[in-house]
Amino acid sequence: MAFSKGPFRYPGGKFYALKYLEPFWLTVLHDEYREPFVGGGSVFFAKPKAKFNWINDIDSDLITTYRAIQDPVLSGKLINFLGKETATKKRHAEMKQMPVRDKLSTALRYYYLNRTSYSGITNKPAWGYREDKSSPPANWGKRILEARGGLQETKITCLDFERVISAESTNTSVLIYLDPPYYQADQKRAYTHSFLGGDHIRLAKVLKKTKFKFFLSYDDNQFIRQLYNGFNFYRLKWFYNTANLKNKKRNQGHELVITNYRIGSGNLFETL
Repeated sequence: MAFSKGPFRYPGGKFYALKYLEPFWLTVLHDEYREPFVGGGSVFFAKPKAKFNWINDIDSDLITTYRAIQDPVLSGKLINFLGKETATKKRHAEMKQMPVRDKLSTALRYYYLNRTSYSGITNKPAWGYREDKSSPPANWGKRILEARGGLQETKITCLDFERVISAESTNTSVLIYLDPPYYQADQKRAYTHSFLGGDHIRLAKVLKKTKFKFFLSYDDNQFIRQLYNGFNFYRLKWFYNTANLKNKKRNQGHELVITNYRIGSGNLFETL
């Protein structure tokens, strides 16, 4: 099936993994859905909406941009401003230095840098727009409009992940998808907020206590396997390209999905 795309480019985004992740959300009937580490929102925008939806991230500029996109007035202004932009190295340098005064200017700066920087990285952003590969400014408004529809009646917060996982619910069944910064990720390059060893341990402790169903994406290594010993492991493989270069061979991703529920076996992943 064709999945809806989120509005952002995002390091570690899961768009190319959606067909592998789909069975994990289809297996659990749920009327509430949460993402404590929404990032670019590939899974959120691709899956059918639940009765209640909650997305969260610790990156305040990202969350401000999501809220601006959700708001009909602010998103209209954002689309208008971005429609007049040009994707040039000079403009990229100007945007990096642009002062932000309010939600709209924060969203404008963040979105422009996300769409024109290498791998969508806004932490110390480097020019990464390619005429033959990147989505041009003329198309950005359409992406924002589509995302605005998907964000309606969605709770959007900027909280520590533990508060999102542990919050009580009045709904019948809660499903949580988690895509934290990976254990072996380049913390200084890709993320505004580092996610260190103690954070990984804290996340595992919270998930071991939760009464809600969850599926969790992680890099496959011995530390993570030991940390989540006793849970269900599924090994996934897919091809991705972070360099945004024409004719560049895609890398193959090897990752784990960790769950506290079982799903049927299939040829899209390896059950461990």
